[in-house]
Amino acid sequence: MLNYSVGDKVVCIDDQFPLGIEKLYDQLPVKDKVYVVRDIRLGVALDCKNGAASVLLVGLVNPVAQSRAALERGFNSDRFIKLSELQDTNKERHADLKDRQITQPEPVYIE
Repeated sequence: MLNYSVGDKVVCIDDQFPLGIEKLYDQLPVKDKVYVVRDIRLGVALDCKNGAASVLLVGLVNPVAQSRAALERGFNSDRFIKLSELQDTNKERHADLKDRQITQPEPVYIE
């Protein structure tokens, strides 16, 4: 489910693309890098059979697809997560750490 919109900051969580994809794209997103969404639309998977939400990103411009629509190639929306959602997840993940006592390690003596 798409939980972000145009103008939102997103983080790439999947930059594993099939071999040969560089023939279709000039620029690809990089895992853990933050991007701004510039457009969201219905896209077509590489198999040309399945559709999914396609995302265009500020700073990444790619060639148009060889189709009747002749639209710029985008990226599957599942490759990204909203930055604020990622930050919230990290806060929850580490919330239990703030109440823990910090213990000092026992000194190690080398003879």
